[in-house]
Amino acid sequence: MPEITTEPTPIHTMDAGTLAAAIRDRQVTAVQAVTAYLERIERYNHLLGAIVSPGPARLRSEALARAAAADEAQARGEVLGPLHGVPFTVKDTLAVVGYPTTAGSMVLKDYIPEATATVIARILAAGAIFLGKANCSEFAVDTHAGNLLFGDSRNPLDTTRTPGGSSGGDAVAVAAGLSAFGIGTDFGGSVRWPAHCTGTLSMRPTIGLLPGTGILPYDTTAPIAPPNSSSVLHRYMTAGPITRSVDDLELLVRIMAGPDGLDAQTAPVTVPSSKTIDISTLSVAWCAGEGTVPIRSDVVAALSAAAGKLTPSVASVREQRPPRLNEAAGLFLELRDAEGLPEVAKAIHQAQAEQADIAVTPGILAYLDSVEATLTNQSASDALTHLLAATARRDAVYTAVSTFLNDHPILLLPVASVTAPLIGTTSEQFDGAVVPWSQLGSSCRAISILALPSAVIPIGHGENGMPIGIQVIGRRFHDHEVLAVARELERLS
Repeated sequence: MPEITTEPTPIHTMDAGTLAAAIRDRQVTAVQAVTAYLERIERYNHLLGAIVSPGPARLRSEALARAAAADEAQARGEVLGPLHGVPFTVKDTLAVVGYPTTAGSMVLKDYIPEATATVIARILAAGAIFLGKANCSEFAVDTHAGNLLFGDSRNPLDTTRTPGGSSGGDAVAVAAGLSAFGIGTDFGGSVRWPAHCTGTLSMRPTIGLLPGTGILPYDTTAPIAPPNSSSVLHRYMTAGPITRSVDDLELLVRIMAGPDGLDAQTAPVTVPSSKTIDISTLSVAWCAGEGTVPIRSDVVAALSAAAGKLTPSVASVREQRPPRLNEAAGLFLELRDAEGLPEVAKAIHQAQAEQADIAVTPGILAYLDSVEATLTNQSASDALTHLLAATARRDAVYTAVSTFLNDHPILLLPVASVTAPLIGTTSEQFDGAVVPWSQLGSSCRAISILALPSAVIPIGHGENGMPIGIQVIGRRFHDHEVLAVARELERLS
């Protein structure tokens, strides 16, 4: 009988942990790993618009130089980090010293930070090899990764469709095999929606688990300062990974977690191993959305089927929406608009003072004009009263949902109403409803304003063949429980 042989797993399809292990075991060198990704970048990036800087020549030479240095360190017997030799991308809102960090905006096209965001510095210290900056929507405020500076990113599964946003460039890079993983940011769904659109995985950790130092927008005329803890944007925004496996989500979150001495919001907690969790003790609830925006029937069916598959593995599964969850997405918008993204407005106004006709996405200007008009017509006292009242309602909703999660520690929700839409459309029609793009991710916004951890895991495909991801949500600082259930769904899918 002839010997049965198997082809080796292509490097560009390995998850980060697997690739790091292969490099440690000398099955693959860091130079071979980087070269495999560079070949795919050179072949596909111009079609997909995932990586926007540095230019191709600098990207290749510097990535290969870092890989060669990694191999030399290994040859000398140096202690290797858990990501030694693994190539990755960084969303263009996260500072990397010496590289343009533009937030996809003409306003910041010449900005080169003098320091690196804390979470990225920790990834680099773990041995990962920086490839380049990934595309995003301008100032990370839109649901599609496209902007006037770099153009559109395109979904590698169907280039007529969005890869989501704002961290869409990283999702494209991971889905298309241009990067082993990406580090994005998430305010209202910006790592969760792209993962859903591209069939990748992502995680928005508990707010306060990862330091936010070095995430735009911040004052670029001074050294990188800690995030403003009174800002709604910075209070509910976090970095988060986009990957090919739950194991990678856990690895990356654990590497990035912990205080940096700068971000006052970061808690001094560690992330326990999810493999210590006995999920048979966990009760799971699920519901077809946060309660105010309809969800397409094929997305609901996929969510229901995934919940059903979990039944033998967990203590119980029931369809039930947490009390007052239907108020959360509206409060996200109310609190955001009560401030009006002042950090974004300041950056644009400063640029306009120097160049009046500088190009800015029209939708951003319209939003800022609308909010500024509203705030101008309010007294400072009235504006503060409104903000405090909305914050108090948010806290009451958090208490109601948190109490529910004490009995049902895991909640499954859709990521969005539909699968990845066509680029250029502004609304989706389905099941007799018309839903604007701006409302498709309401189930993500609801979880954002509650500061809860949420992992996205692909569980099937929609009626148009595009991926469907769901949110696995848990209690604050119980990210390990979220990861444990996400891993079981990964196994079952």
